Amino acid sequence: MTLSAPVIADMQSLDDDELADISGQSGITLEMELGMTADRLSYFDDGNGIYLEDFRVGSASRPGESAAHVIRVDITEDAALNLNYLVEDRRIEFGDIRLAGAPGIGMGGVFFDHSLQGSLRISPGGAYGSSGYTFDTAYTMTGARLGYRTNGNEVFLDDVTLDVEAFGITLDVVGNTLEFNAPRITGSYDVGAIRYSGNPVNHGNSFDVATGQALPSYGGLSGTFDLSSKTGITAGGRDGEGFRLDNQATINSASFIYHDDSNMLAFRDITGHYNVNDLRMDVTTDRFGRNALGLTLGSLDGEFNIGRIEMGGGGKSLGEVNVSFMLRDHTYNGRSYTNAVYVQGGGHPDAGPQGLRLSAEWSLQLADLSYTEDGNRVIFSGLQSWGQGDVTVNVTRDGEINGTHFYDGLRIGFEDVNAGYRINGLRVGGDDAPLQGGTELLLALGFYPAYEFEMDGQVTLGAGGASGEGLTINSDIHIRNGQAAIIAAPYDEGEGEISQKGLWISDLSYDSHVRDMTIDVTDEGLDIIKGEAWSMMDVGNLRVGDKATGASFGRFVLQKYETGSSMTIVPGGAGDVCAGGSGSTPADCTASGGLWEARGEEGITIRLKQIFARAVSDTRKNAFTWETNRQTDSSGSPINNTGTRLVLNDIHTSDGGDFDGDGVDDNAFGMRTDLSVDVYQTKVVKKTDGADALGVTGARGDEKIMDAAAAAGYRYVSSPTATELENRPLGFAVQARSRFKELSINNIDLVHPTGGPQTAVYGVKMQNFDIEANLTATPIP
Repeated sequence: MTLSAPVIADMQSLDDDELADISGQSGITLEMELGMTADRLSYFDDGNGIYLEDFRVGSASRPGESAAHVIRVDITEDAALNLNYLVEDRRIEFGDIRLAGAPGIGMGGVFFDHSLQGSLRISPGGAYGSSGYTFDTAYTMTGARLGYRTNGNEVFLDDVTLDVEAFGITLDVVGNTLEFNAPRITGSYDVGAIRYSGNPVNHGNSFDVATGQALPSYGGLSGTFDLSSKTGITAGGRDGEGFRLDNQATINSASFIYHDDSNMLAFRDITGHYNVNDLRMDVTTDRFGRNALGLTLGSLDGEFNIGRIEMGGGGKSLGEVNVSFMLRDHTYNGRSYTNAVYVQGGGHPDAGPQGLRLSAEWSLQLADLSYTEDGNRVIFSGLQSWGQGDVTVNVTRDGEINGTHFYDGLRIGFEDVNAGYRINGLRVGGDDAPLQGGTELLLALGFYPAYEFEMDGQVTLGAGGASGEGLTINSDIHIRNGQAAIIAAPYDEGEGEISQKGLWISDLSYDSHVRDMTIDVTDEGLDIIKGEAWSMMDVGNLRVGDKATGASFGRFVLQKYETGSSMTIVPGGAGDVCAGGSGSTPADCTASGGLWEARGEEGITIRLKQIFARAVSDTRKNAFTWETNRQTDSSGSPINNTGTRLVLNDIHTSDGGDFDGDGVDDNAFGMRTDLSVDVYQTKVVKKTDGADALGVTGARGDEKIMDAAAAAGYRYVSSPTATELENRPLGFAVQARSRFKELSINNIDLVHPTGGPQTAVYGVKMQNFDIEANLTATPIP
């Protein structure tokens, strides 16, 4: 590492004034005003350099001045070194981070403001003998800010408080590895706000220098942690110089809370562990030969459990979530993927010379995500994900530069991302439960059981929600060559990976644009409101069977245009349900032929309101097109707009009249859908006499009762007892209700390739629609 001017390294004697600040009675007390600058700090790896430029240590509130330090040093009889320290109003800052070989662009600047008070004890002897060291430390950090800055715009954590205790940390050299062992680290933290500034003169300030108003906030954070870890650092990168890091950590307990004004989204009772194996850091080049700081991973595995997810007022819980995962090299669809990130400077080229570009590749070989509510568990089993591409990060402000429109906030861009994911299926009850379908019940939320795509676009996270703190999102996403499953069979039924079969949205092109979407935690739950959103989904082929070669229903084009649509996520599922009947009490429900189900207090309810607006242009409208009998090119691929088309044009909702007197029908109610999700026992009856696919016999109408003593884990019973009814199979249950006041279609056209469009129906109105459904996904042998 090198230091360049104006750092002064000459030895100088202390004068009388400076000696007056040093006292020594039972130790030494040093009182210092520290100020330090350096043009550049450099690190070289195999001849490649990374430069931390415009380095400064000094006062946070008084630019150009020094920070106050008071340090008391004692050496005890057992040869331990005790340091008690007080640091006030200190800023540590890098103006930019650059890579040799990439002139003119940087990764952006980082600044850290803080006051710190604590103690550090260094004792001889480590975990493996007298040659190591033991550290005991405790400190409190207050009034801190931690920020990231590009092109004069910044996002920073504001008013940070951190308390940490870590006793018995050992440092040893084991072979050629520097090993840190931390048996227990405990603490708590509080982030008053996460703020955004688009004005360079606001640098490091919580308030706008022109207006005096607090800078807009994304919200705040708080939490606690109790963990232990073991870390090994070894010299040598993936190729030549560099270093290797291995780490094992156990989370004994933790909490994480997001604050939006006075409301909270809380993740409580967090436990887990993870293992980082063979993480290497090199100053190198990426797959395109671009200079980068390379982070390459051997493998990463672990498990996390969140005991309660609380949202909104009253501390109501959604339930419990568990995630287990394994990141390591794997082959998907005949192509091998690894896990690596190559960090470069620049970001989006039109955003300015500072920013981050991450050339990334990932391979999530296996993950299981389970959700438990009221003691019942459903597992999204066998999740895999893979991909490769560039991700850019910039802090931007609203405006257009070289034809690219930017928005206030943290901009995350996607360039040439080729990615995919798939889920093997659901398991309800436990890890050994049979695979089953049911993920298609989540299609209303835009979740597909399997999805492969190429993607470009951006998402900008702005500060401030619908009111006060929160998030504002502006995004533009373009997906091409997509393959998405509406229904998919498992990709591994226990004998190795196979090609998935199902109903596929194939040869997909999808453009989506969102403006001024706000996300807030409210007293009710999580509230998401779209300002304006428009999209076009062009499905080249809707296929059955194989996603590439299956029989096609033809081409489908869906255009959507929404204004003021919303989604609210509320803790608690369906509650008491009369399935298959009607009635508000168990007796009334049973009398109507229904099944009374008390689904408990936990669960999730999702309330969707979709305002389908009237068409304002060819790109901003709601329309549906089905095209068949297309002509083909020389390679046999169909040519769009050469077949016969059925077009439903200008679809929109309405309240059914002009009630505010502005001459236009009101459109505030829209189409509303409530989805309540629970994991609950359900009644499953046999459809035919005889043996099922697993050889379990029964008569038509018999109930399926779970029985661990039975060979297949269940049996059929004609007249279950009350005890047997308590062992009905668990299912992934969704209660849905959809309604609208008026849904209109302006015109329905038939388009012939030679005759052109002809209006078959002009003006369709459907009114006062209200339908309910109870759907439960259970294994079917």
